[in-house]
Amino acid sequence: MAHQLLRLVRVPGGNPDCNCIQNVCCDCWTGGCGLNAVFGKIADGLEVINPVMEWCADAIWIFGSPLAFPFIFCFDSGPETQPPGGGWKISMLAAPCKAPFKCCYYTICAPCGQWSMRRQLLEYDMTKYKLWQGYHDGPHCFARRCPGAPCTIKSGTYGEENCPNCFLCLEVWLLAGMWSVCCAFNVNRRMIKEQRKLGNDPTENRMNKCVGFFSHLAHQCCMLGCCMCITGCCVGCCAPDSAGAQECSGEAGRAGRQCQRCAMTCWRGIWSIKVIAQGCMSAQMDVELKEGQPLVAAPKAIRMDRGGPADDEIENKWWFKHEPESPSQEPPPQHAAAHAPHQDQHHPQPQHPHHPQQPHAKKGQQHNQHQQGHH
Repeated sequence: MAHQLLRLVRVPGGNPDCNCIQNVCCDCWTGGCGLNAVFGKIADGLEVINPVMEWCADAIWIFGSPLAFPFIFCFDSGPETQPPGGGWKISMLAAPCKAPFKCCYYTICAPCGQWSMRRQLLEYDMTKYKLWQGYHDGPHCFARRCPGAPCTIKSGTYGEENCPNCFLCLEVWLLAGMWSVCCAFNVNRRMIKEQRKLGNDPTENRMNKCVGFFSHLAHQCCMLGCCMCITGCCVGCCAPDSAGAQECSGEAGRAGRQCQRCAMTCWRGIWSIKVIAQGCMSAQMDVELKEGQPLVAAPKAIRMDRGGPADDEIENKWWFKHEPESPSQEPPPQHAAAHAPHQDQHHPQPQHPHHPQQPHAKKGQQHNQHQQGHH
């Protein structure tokens, strides 16, 4: 289509028999800019790597936990907390062993599991239900850039009180598209943490960092693939009659498609990890609701004392405004002791009224007696 449109363009001053935009393009564009070899090498390398990556993704997708979770342990678990493990009754890793049937249920039938979990968190009182319990209220999608555009969520305004169970089914199955189960799970996780004053499980921290890393990697691969495809399209459109340019365009498109395959492989790995992690964490939440007790206070991170100031004190030292000390403020004891000799030499301290002043009293009495004798 682009080739046909470009042939309709008539360039002023060019050959009237040739309506090709090649007349106004430089030789480097018409020859492919020398990028055809570069794009070809990139595509060849990605074609070698991608089958291996896809095989690994298939294995992770089929076998699940035994092959997916080793990627999680490549990341840090975060600082230790008191109580340990975020205060949960059982850890996330112990959930498959201590509650295997619940773990399988929440993994295999995730929407039904999150539906029943929400009802437990609401204590089976569906009058408390709101769409995503208000956690996702606010502008989304285009509304973040343009107020008034779709879509802005306001829970409690859609008539949820009329049929809360149906709205909950739509929430876990449909309303967020392919992310509906993840959104419902995130709401349930945040609810139980607020109700029981719980923190993050160490394995949960690993999972979040792992998913964040591979999401960033998939995003970069996708953007790189789009850039390669656009570059190849531009080169091919600028010189539709040049064999070198068309070869460069083809190689760029092939490299871009391989980058897209890499992004899709990362995406499949992310989904496999999230599905297994959600099953384990949901079983952990189920045990917590039945056997656990709310904490008195939220868990606090344990800081390692290395003999120096804490990191937040160093980082925030410039932030706080230190007011000058008032003149009437007494110096600390060590400074007072250090300046005591100087005060005795230059400015003798007044003595307390109830202390006897022997030398001064005797001199005053002698002076008075002498004046009385003189008179």
